Amino acid sequence: MVLFKKTKKINEDDYDEELVEKPLRRRPKSKDFKDLKSENKQSLADNVGRRKRKEPPREWSRIDRILLLTLLIFTAGTSFYLALDAREGKFPGLPKFGIPKISSPFWGEETIVITGKKKDEEKALEVTQKFKDATSYLSGVYGFYVIELSSGFTYGEYEDEVFEAASLIKLPVIVGMFMEAEKGNIDLDTKYKLTASDKVVGSGSLYGKPVGYETTYRNLVGLMGKQSDNTAFNICRKLLGEEKIKEIISDIGLTSTNLAENATTPKDIGVIFEKLWKASLPAPERSNPSVTRGETLRAGGGQTTILTEKSANEILGYLTDTVFENWLAGGVPENIRVAHKYGREVHVVNDGGIIYADLRFREPQGSEKDLQPGGGPYVAVIMTKGVVEKEADEVIPKLSEIIYQGETSVK
Repeated sequence: MVLFKKTKKINEDDYDEELVEKPLRRRPKSKDFKDLKSENKQSLADNVGRRKRKEPPREWSRIDRILLLTLLIFTAGTSFYLALDAREGKFPGLPKFGIPKISSPFWGEETIVITGKKKDEEKALEVTQKFKDATSYLSGVYGFYVIELSSGFTYGEYEDEVFEAASLIKLPVIVGMFMEAEKGNIDLDTKYKLTASDKVVGSGSLYGKPVGYETTYRNLVGLMGKQSDNTAFNICRKLLGEEKIKEIISDIGLTSTNLAENATTPKDIGVIFEKLWKASLPAPERSNPSVTRGETLRAGGGQTTILTEKSANEILGYLTDTVFENWLAGGVPENIRVAHKYGREVHVVNDGGIIYADLRFREPQGSEKDLQPGGGPYVAVIMTKGVVEKEADEVIPKLSEIIYQGETSVK
């Protein structure tokens, strides 16, 4: 019995030991051990010191300074170029930047000649100087071109410079539609139904018409003139075709106008209006040098015009009393007719046309009457690029007034 009980107690003690949790053994870390080797102690001390010690800042070398200076110059130069490009090389209060022309006895020199009477030349210089004074402190480039229709005398500033045409590019298409109609290739009274692909946002009311809206080609030309309608222009452009329009531009006599690039010059726009005015005259005035004493008209006596009198007058009617009367027309008295075309894009505001100023006469020493220089109708074209539109909106009527006063003053 005693032996049995003892054995049982032992078994219970063994069982209790199994229920007691044994503590987990912690894995020793390397720092718990001490390295007794002297060389290892020295190496460890060096590593600790290296981590705590900071490197002194390195001085800039000459190459570093040159690289930094080059970067600064490049950045400043790029910024200046982009600003210059955005304003077409013209900053407020500064002359227009450009590549100087190199003259050489082998290449010859470019000469600018103003032809006409002395009074005409003095007036042209005066108007040009006032034009430049009014725009010298504005951003961008302002160019103009004037043709005195009674004498053929011309003058301007940047008249041969290429500008973005904006909606002035519609002029060759307007004229071309009537040229093709007179040849029998187009019937302007043909009905046309508007499609979704015809619509172009921007100027004009045709964009808001529903698909299937019916109009005529004649009405499309009228919308291009009165409202500068982009949808009407798109339809007529597709109707004529790119190649035909290029041919029309050449037939009119435009040398610097490009439909694809939407580019032209003040002089080219002046040529269009001069030829429209000439074609709009009755046949006797167009061919009889005794009626109009202009050199351009005398040279054109008996010459075929680009359009018939009827067609030219219809076009000029579409270009009169438009929805854009605050620019070129804004600088002349309200009772003076202005047949013109206006165009606008980002940093571009253009306007050009015929100002039907009254004819004035003077008595020279002889008995023969002569037209007062600048006393009759004239063509005026004002074009811009790289401008601030708000500035252009304010100054263009003033520029038109400067030209009008110069053309109608009697001295």
